[in-house]
Amino acid sequence: MGGTVRSGYEVLRRIRGLIGFHQAMGIEMYPRTGGMRRFLELTDSDTLVPAGQRAKGTVRSGSAGTQLRALGQEVMTCARCALSANRMGVIPGRGGSGCRLMVVGDWSAQDDGFTGEILFGPEEDLMLGKMMEAIGLKPEEVYVTNCIKCCPAGGREPDSACATACFSFVCREIAALGPPVICAMGDLAAGMLTGRKEPLIRLRGRFTGCRHASSTVVMPTFHPRLLLRNPEMKKAVWSDLQAIRRRLEGKNG
Repeated sequence: MGGTVRSGYEVLRRIRGLIGFHQAMGIEMYPRTGGMRRFLELTDSDTLVPAGQRAKGTVRSGSAGTQLRALGQEVMTCARCALSANRMGVIPGRGGSGCRLMVVGDWSAQDDGFTGEILFGPEEDLMLGKMMEAIGLKPEEVYVTNCIKCCPAGGREPDSACATACFSFVCREIAALGPPVICAMGDLAAGMLTGRKEPLIRLRGRFTGCRHASSTVVMPTFHPRLLLRNPEMKKAVWSDLQAIRRRLEGKNG
């Protein structure tokens, strides 16, 4: 019986991953029925325990927090691309499940050892924190994640295949959180979230639609990593952040 349940779980997990991959590829005609939505929100415990054996009074939770915890566990054991064989570690997204703003970067860059607390990079995280504080957002009002969850070893840059393999996780984070606004930091995040091919310097400064969520808008802007090398570009990012603040306050962005 236990083997049958676990085999069924593996099938469900693979199907759920395939659907997430289709969404990442821009397939927009999947039927979003109530049954499909409930299926995508299943947690590991839901699939491992037969319905007839669940304790009375147990309620299946489809909350954002539950979905994010299950997704984080899946990310920790992911081996979808070559980067997984030589990574320093894995960095799931972090922040409030009831966030007002979602921030998406590229990957965690760590040169002096690995820690799971670093989202973008040691200095980059400090700068990001100051940015959010400057527009009046508390830590629990922001959710920060990366297109690529693995932290590359040796300072290498992941290739596009890694980004494609990993991006379904971001799509599922967006589906769980339903953020009204996403701040896409860097070329990779901006391109994958908007589906646009223009350089970031042309995309930044104005809201555009999110190709993975019709009710979410995206503000592309420069990554803190670039700002550390080019401080003169901070003025442009400050303008983008002010537009985000106005949007969150219900004013015209």
